[in-house]
Amino acid sequence: MLADLHAGALDARQSSALWARVNNDPEAQAILAALESVRHDLGGLGDGSFEPMPAHFAARLDTALAAEAARTMPAAARPGIAPVSDMAEARRRRNRRLGWMGGLVTAAAAVVAVAFIALPGEQQTGGTPQADDGGNTSQDNPDGAAPGDAPPLALEADNLGPAINGLTGQEDYGPLEDEQGLTDCLSSKGIENPSVIGAREVALDGKEGVAALLAGGEDDHRYRLVIVSPDCEGDLITDTSLG
Repeated sequence: MLADLHAGALDARQSSALWARVNNDPEAQAILAALESVRHDLGGLGDGSFEPMPAHFAARLDTALAAEAARTMPAAARPGIAPVSDMAEARRRRNRRLGWMGGLVTAAAAVVAVAFIALPGEQQTGGTPQADDGGNTSQDNPDGAAPGDAPPLALEADNLGPAINGLTGQEDYGPLEDEQGLTDCLSSKGIENPSVIGAREVALDGKEGVAALLAGGEDDHRYRLVIVSPDCEGDLITDTSLG
C-alpha cells in the first residue's frame, strides 16, 4: 500500500485515509523516504556509462534467440514472408511486459526500503517526524496541487523533524525554478552531487527560504536538511542532519 501511495496509484479517498496514518507513523515515513530515494537513484541510471556485453555472451544470446524464433515461428512466416501480427495481441503483450517491469522496479525499491526503516527506540535529531500542524504538506493534499500552489512549509528551528514528511517527494523549487537551479545553488555552497529526496519553499521561524532534503547526513543520520535563501545569496540558513 505504501508503494501504491508513493506511486500515486490510489484514489483520493484511499490516499487521504492512508496519509492520515502515515503522518503519525515514523516507520512508514522512513519507507516512503527510502522509496523516493530509490526512485531518484533509478532515474539517474540512464545517465550512467556501462561496459558493453562481452562478445561471447552476445553471440550465445543471438543463437538462443534465433533458435527460439525458429521453433515458435510458423514456417510461412520465416524469412522471405512477413508475418501478420494481431495488433490487439501485440498491445496485450506490451502491457504485460510493462506491468512486469513496473513490478520489478517496485519490488527492488521495497527491498531497499527495508534497510531504511527506523529501529525501535532510535533517536532522531530535531524531533520525531509528524504531520505539519499547518496542514501544508502535499501529503495532506490528495488532490495533488501543483508545486508552488501550497504556502511555504512552516518549520521551527528547535523541531525540524516534520521537514522529513513535509519535503519527501516534493518538487517545489520556488525562485530556484528547477532541480538544476537547486543543484547549482547547493554547489555554490560547497555541496556537490546531492541526492535530492525533495525540495520545497519553507518558513523557518518565519524566515523564508528553499529547503532541500538530501539523502545521507552526518553521524549515521539518514537525511540532511539544507535551507538556502530564496535568491541563494549569503550563507546557508540551516544545515542539519536528521533521522
